Amino acid sequence: MITRRLSLAAAIVLAGAACMAQDEARRRTFDPAAGRDLPPVVVPPAKEGVTYLRALVMGDWGTGRPSQRDAAAAMATRARQEPVDLIITTGDNFYPRGVTSTDDPQWKTKFEDVYTDPALQVPIYPSLGNHDWMGDVEAQVAYSQTNPRWRLPARYHAKRFPADGEALLELFVIDTQALLMREADPEQREWLDRALGRSTARWKVVVGHHPIHSHGRHGSSRAMAERLEPLLVKHQVDLYMAGHDHTLEMLRPVQGVHHLVSGGAGGPDMSYAIEWTDDAYYAATGGGFVALRIGPDELVIEFLRMDGRTQFAHTLIKGASGPF
Repeated sequence: MITRRLSLAAAIVLAGAACMAQDEARRRTFDPAAGRDLPPVVVPPAKEGVTYLRALVMGDWGTGRPSQRDAAAAMATRARQEPVDLIITTGDNFYPRGVTSTDDPQWKTKFEDVYTDPALQVPIYPSLGNHDWMGDVEAQVAYSQTNPRWRLPARYHAKRFPADGEALLELFVIDTQALLMREADPEQREWLDRALGRSTARWKVVVGHHPIHSHGRHGSSRAMAERLEPLLVKHQVDLYMAGHDHTLEMLRPVQGVHHLVSGGAGGPDMSYAIEWTDDAYYAATGGGFVALRIGPDELVIEFLRMDGRTQFAHTLIKGASGPF
């Protein structure tokens, strides 16, 4: 009888493992952008004499797996073709449980030894994700003093990027995990309300880990819609960038705010399934990242896959809505 029970338990374990393996395979292979008749990639040419700010946006990346390195190589390919000024992360910088200190070996194995290409030696502006919160988030803040390339002076902060004598972009980095678990973190929301209200930047872009709207495994968040979206709408934020879902997605504007998900920098190993619905311009899985080109009149968004090529592009025009 004991042997039979053990055999039954083993069979249940094996069946569960098989189901998990099948689910993982489906996540990796199902891509709504694959085989679809995508619109032509339209990227407006850069204008002569105009100063642009260029950035790469990566999320859900710090795994240490070969597919993270593959995504980093694709980012380097793009940056060699079109040099970038900065890299932005949408969180989950270190899997599975963040870092323990500024001396944690993961800084070397999952960051310093991965993004080594000369084209990627630019400042990195990280945001914090739920997996980062499983470790010491203050160590990620303190690492800014150890490595000047890592620009995280506080869990949430704002950074202005001037061009031609005016504030071209103001980037607001927020800590969405704290918004979700610290009784909505009123101090952070009050700070964001004030910071957005006094900003005179041409473009206001907010970056955090958890999306408000998404069609990936985690999906849209009612709590984020209640705690963050009203501030974005109130202050006419141009773009909210998130990760958490390990996908790529460009959503149609919601109350005037554009939303994108860039959570594919862990590569195919970390992919989640995603739906392509009528309220999305684009949705894909299987790894990748986003490139931004920001000028005074347009903000060009490109979604790049693991081969370093652009699969979809979308342009925001200052004072207008919809695609270019």
